[in-house]
Parts: sequence; C-alpha cells; structure tokens
Amino acid sequence: MLKQYRAVIHASELLTGEGIRAKSGRHVVEADLGRISDGAIVYSVRMSDGIEVPDQVVWVGATGALPAEYRSIPTRDLEGKRAVIPGLIDCHTHLVFAGNRADEFALRCGGATYEEIALMGGGINSSVRATRAASIEELEALACERLREAWSFGVRALEIKSGYGLSLEAELKVLEVIPRLRKKFPQMTLTATFLGAHAFPPDQSREDYLQDIIERMLPEVARRGLADTCDVFIDAGYYTVEEGRKILTAAKALGLKTKVHADELANTESSTLAAELGCLSADHLLKISDAGIAALAKSETVAVCLPATAFYLKAPHAPARKLLDAGARVALSTDFNPGTSMTLNLPLVLTMGALYLGMSRAELLASVTYTAARALGLEARKGSLVAGMDADFTVLPFSTFEETYYRFGWAPPHD
Repeated sequence: MLKQYRAVIHASELLTGEGIRAKSGRHVVEADLGRISDGAIVYSVRMSDGIEVPDQVVWVGATGALPAEYRSIPTRDLEGKRAVIPGLIDCHTHLVFAGNRADEFALRCGGATYEEIALMGGGINSSVRATRAASIEELEALACERLREAWSFGVRALEIKSGYGLSLEAELKVLEVIPRLRKKFPQMTLTATFLGAHAFPPDQSREDYLQDIIERMLPEVARRGLADTCDVFIDAGYYTVEEGRKILTAAKALGLKTKVHADELANTESSTLAAELGCLSADHLLKISDAGIAALAKSETVAVCLPATAFYLKAPHAPARKLLDAGARVALSTDFNPGTSMTLNLPLVLTMGALYLGMSRAELLASVTYTAARALGLEARKGSLVAGMDADFTVLPFSTFEETYYRFGWAPPHD
C-alpha cells in the first residue's frame, strides 16, 4: 500500500524542540525551542481499526518552503491563528481506578486530618475497595472518559500506573484495562506501570504482601506482558529503601524498567537509590536532599516534579530550580489520582511550573515533551517534531506556546 501523507500549514508558530533533543534535555535555553514562524509539518498516516492515525514526521519547516511534492496532499490550514508543538506527554498518572473521594476532599478542606478520614474508612483504602468491586468494563468506561479529557488538553502519550488493587487479582484487572484502551485510542501512546507497591493492603500482613509482590505478582505481570515498568512508593510510612531495592531488583531481573515514588513525605534517599539502579525516573521529590539532587544530576534518571500534588496538599514544592541548575533533567506531570491530584489538565501544571518552580519557557516545553518521553523510555521516537520521529503533535487553541500556561485553567475548544 502506498504511503499516505497529510500536512498542517500556516501555523502561527511551530516549535520543533530540536535543540532540546540535541542537548538531551539538560540546560535548555530559548534557542532550543526550534521556533518556526508560519510553520508547516508533513506527516505520514496509518490506519488502525478504521481510524486514521498520524504515523511519522516527514518534513518540518516554514510554510513557504513546503516541498513541491507535498503541495497537493490533504492539508489543514491554520491561517496563522494557532500554534503547533510536540504532543504533550503526561508521564505520571494513576488513570485507572473507581470510586469518588470528593466528600473526603471537602472534609479535609473543613479541617479533618488525613488520619481522621482514614479512620472513617477514607483515604487510599476507599479507592482500593471501589476498584476491587468494579468490573473491568466499569474501569474501562471510567478510563475512556479520562483519556478523552487528557487528549483535549493536548496529551498524546500517557503513563498509566496500577496501585489501587493491592492484590494479585485486582492489580491484574487494572493492568488488563490498558490493552483495551490502546485499541480504543490508537492515536495515543499508553505505557503501563505496575505499582503493586503503592501501599499495604488492609487484609494482609506487610511481610506476606511484600513476598506476594516479588514471588507472585511481578512474575505474573511479566509473563502476561501487562506492564512496561515497575514502580515502588518508597517513603516514610510506606516501603523502605531496602524493600524497594528488593522489588526493583526483582522487576529488572524480569525485564521490566523501573521508577520510584521518591522523597515525597520525608527524605529517605530514595532518589539516590533510583539513580543508583538506573531507574527511568524518580518522582515527587518534595523532600529530596542535596545528595539526591547531585545523584540525579549525574545520572540518566529523570526528576519528575508533580506541582499539582503539592498545590492540592498545600505542601512546599519540589526544588525544580536546584535540580535544573545542577544539570538534572526535569519533567512535569499531573499525578492524576483520586486522593491528591484530581486533574488531567497538564497545561495547568505548566502554569504551576512557571509560577512556583521557577522554570523558563524552554524548560517547561522540555518538561512535558522530550524529558517526559525520557521518563517513559520513549525518547528515541517521541518528544520533538523532527523528520523520522512519531507524528505526535498538538495544535494549540492559541497563537503562541506561552499562552498555554499564561491562560491558566482554560477549557479546550470543541473542534
């Protein structure tokens, strides 16, 4: 079958991010945005279950320089009104869960503590109960609604963690939703992360559950090919560094990539562990030490900051500026979850990154494109608009990239 091509022309501006890629995401500056005025992009398409899906970038440049062989292909003209950027990547979400904790949020805002809410049956165990009780079809329907919302904000790739099952059967059920979602959303790239070590279940001892993760859950997840990556919540009150090391080592032996929920509630030097083990990312980092910052800066491990979570909890933000200045790669993500960050609005997270983390426009673009791709192990084909890369791009409802986070909390247009 002959390749089919499409073009978008007369973008008010097109940001390739080529310089960000050339620097491997470190110490990026304005010139690395690859800003093209009156930009155009040519890309190939493929069919997936009757849906036309962008495939590969073929050519990028100024509209006036569009090669003659592409001037008669089907074209979308943005008339100089809308900008094009690499597709946004949300590299840390807990997308698949059931239940609603809005009432808990209201209680917390009214002065109730987390411990008081937990004693009333709330907290993570509330989400665990609801997720265990939900059918795979119910979980799929909820996740589909959420993916449509993420897409509307320009997200083209997204990580989905398990972690609200906390049993072999329930964790597998959550992960089994993800292949179903891939079939329904072929235009999005969805990565799967096993986070059985999110908390400890109320119906099993700590020692038994840890043994279950290593001896039963991880091998079964790997055997079925249900996850790309394994994550562990290493923090005060959750998994220790020693427990995390055992789980991550077992995951690596099974061929899984690794990540860590690190140094959020207290400094445990779990960021240092993530760097030592060559994890894709260390995420949260509110309490990271100078030693942890130095370790991430010297490593290939991405520092993923989640400012919406800190905002939601009224907690001090992660030291993104110190991480960036030290030479670490910093990504931003929503941390979409029912307890501490109930948002899929990645552009709003950019606003928080600009205001509270002190990030420049180049650092912001990198944080949700190329660097976020690295946090998922996808940097070889995603995160910038250059020939040969995946044709993941976002047409913004604005004429400049900066408006994406200047107009905080905007509603996506219906087009």
